[in-house]
Amino acid sequence: MRLFGCLVFFNFGLIGFFVSPIVVAQGSIDAETLQRMKELKEKYQLPSVSVAVGLVEEIVFAEAIGFSDIEKNRPATRETQYSVGSLAKPMTGIALARLMDSGQVDLQAPVSKYVKQPEYTQQFSVRELAAHIAGVPHNTAERHTAEFVDIKDHISPFDAFYVFDSHPLLFPPGTDYEYSSNGYILLSAVIESAADMNYVNFLQSSLWDELGMKSTELDTFLAGREHEASYYQAIKPDGNFAISPVNRDRSFLFGGGGFISTPSDLIRLSRATFPEDFLSDDARLAMATPARLRNGEINSDRYSLGWRVAAIRLTEDAKEEWLALHHGGVTDKASTAYLLVVPECKASIAFATNYIPEKFWRMRGDMAKVLKGYINQEQCRRSFKAS
Repeated sequence: MRLFGCLVFFNFGLIGFFVSPIVVAQGSIDAETLQRMKELKEKYQLPSVSVAVGLVEEIVFAEAIGFSDIEKNRPATRETQYSVGSLAKPMTGIALARLMDSGQVDLQAPVSKYVKQPEYTQQFSVRELAAHIAGVPHNTAERHTAEFVDIKDHISPFDAFYVFDSHPLLFPPGTDYEYSSNGYILLSAVIESAADMNYVNFLQSSLWDELGMKSTELDTFLAGREHEASYYQAIKPDGNFAISPVNRDRSFLFGGGGFISTPSDLIRLSRATFPEDFLSDDARLAMATPARLRNGEINSDRYSLGWRVAAIRLTEDAKEEWLALHHGGVTDKASTAYLLVVPECKASIAFATNYIPEKFWRMRGDMAKVLKGYINQEQCRRSFKAS
């Protein structure tokens, strides 16, 4: 089914990498991917790295190498859970799109239609909040207190407003872009109010259960007892890893970064963006369209509903570009993860690791190289009209 709308594609760093899309045996591609993982682990000095690749409805590759817990000599497996940081935002964006489809959320309505506090919620729309152009501050001192000092499990996003609600907006809504995980706590509350259901319960029933994401959960004290990785914050002079603070809480972030998951579950999440029946054409178009400032300019990060929007060429000399949705996640002094989706090719790749190496973002380009090797362009189908 074709969507009618205008998307202005943006060539981001992944486009420059080239992997020939020649057809080879699946086992050969998988062997190359595993070798690339080993090279990344050595190059970036990672305790472990976990990677999954999805094509259509299948996870065609899922492996982990290294140690999820060095001290206990516990190897990482495809079931190892990692804190995926801001990859909670695409989950929240898809949940928002589902509420859009059910008529429970109007993206153009002021946030105050769903959440009355803080008072400034009447000044910006749900879409502006989701695209980080509302002006909600990100770096607040209360966040450090919530994560490392006043540690407690949070049940509702309304319980976490204290990390931002005493601070004024950074700029008049709709006039600038400023990434804000605190803004996504507020957006999580919008979802909870509109759905008339606890935010996490709504994600559980409308996303995780339906997509088979059995390893994804809010990062509470009881979460990940069996499968979560241990995290490392630095490499000591003797070459050993220094373990990260164990006594911390991430549950207060909710849709801003409060979940643990696996690369395989992130691949399952990506299926919600495919041109199928999970979301309507209008909802997918909303996710694939960067929000505009009130002066008509596209926001500087090309952010939509929980995703950064870009384009990707599948070969070095290709003239065609395909819509790409992507997002990274970083949990300070603990982990980094990434998800890249090419919806019209029904292809995606995700990785996670339990350490944040120097220049970690370069690994994302390496993941794009790997994914291109799996894509047969003849199986890609246009869903959007580009302009």
